[in-house]
Amino acid sequence: MKSILYGVAVGTVIGVCFLSVTMWKMGVAKGEISLHNRYDATENTVETALFQMRSIIKNQHKCTDEWADKFIMVVSEQSKGRPGRPTGSISEQGATGLAGLVAGGVAVTRESEALGIPQDLYLKLASAIEGQMANFVRQQNIRNDVWREHKTFCEDPFHNMLGLSMASKVMPKPQMITSSETKSAMAEGVMNEDLM
Repeated sequence: MKSILYGVAVGTVIGVCFLSVTMWKMGVAKGEISLHNRYDATENTVETALFQMRSIIKNQHKCTDEWADKFIMVVSEQSKGRPGRPTGSISEQGATGLAGLVAGGVAVTRESEALGIPQDLYLKLASAIEGQMANFVRQQNIRNDVWREHKTFCEDPFHNMLGLSMASKVMPKPQMITSSETKSAMAEGVMNEDLM
């Protein structure tokens, strides 16, 4: 009788331990799946932010894809700032036309006149694009943060024991969408003066 009770007790302890380990493994797997799915979803939000930026230009100006690309390029160059270009008001710079105006942090230069659109439409588009560019960068940063969180979770030693191998589930680092100048500076470790 005593040996039966002892066997039942040992069996119960083993069963509880097995159940606990199984539940722990399921919890770890669930955490990894949640982070993995969040990471996959961020790819869509980055793509949507880029699409929205193009759509705003096309809807406000009823323009072609080529024109939208050209406008994005012009505004992104202006929002980076260029040496020797006026950034103050007309009265401060003595500039004429669109040069020297400031709208939401985007310096409006004579390049906008080359696009052949009225000043008020240019300012409206430039402001919208600057906001969309900021959102686009933010969405990429969120994607990178989710990837880092997933990588940290998977590489945690606590999640790589008792038969678990979460480290093998780390996804490739996300590719950030930036300019060719930025990519070159990162690859070569040299800051090009034109980048600033």
